[in-house]
Amino acid sequence: MTIVSNDPTQWPSINSYRVASYFIVAASAGVIYDWVLTLGHEVDLIWRQHWSLMTGLYLSARYLGIIYVAIGLLIYVPTISLTDAG
Repeated sequence: MTIVSNDPTQWPSINSYRVASYFIVAASAGVIYDWVLTLGHEVDLIWRQHWSLMTGLYLSARYLGIIYVAIGLLIYVPTISLTDAG
């Protein structure tokens, strides 16, 4: 069961968490937009070429970074329940 506090001393931290979550979502949308725009070039220049160490490094940096950010979003984006139903 969620406990809803009406303590005014908590309001600034709740507001800062809310604003921070907006920035996190906006940055994530920008990264996804960039990834979608460059996906066609990536397929032509990386996936269809001969694989090398640099290909592996590029793919690991790109996709492990995206996975890391996705997990971070799920863990660190604060959520505030608007109801008392858990």
